[in-house]
Amino acid sequence: MENTMVPRFGVTIVIAPRGLSFAVVGGAGGALALWVEAPVYAVGVGIFLITFRVTARLWKRQAI
Repeated sequence: MENTMVPRFGVTIVIAPRGLSFAVVGGAGGALALWVEAPVYAVGVGIFLITFRVTARLWKRQAI
């Protein structure tokens, strides 16, 4: 339980899929990288970041 990720108050993380063309490019790039025996963890992160749009926003609480 000590290595779990817990959301912080005031942080919003949005993960949204990109268009189909980005998914095709990400899949093709990942297949090519695995074909040349690149490390799987590096390929997985690359495919994820190409295929999905990840946005993190930090917001502050307004004073009352």
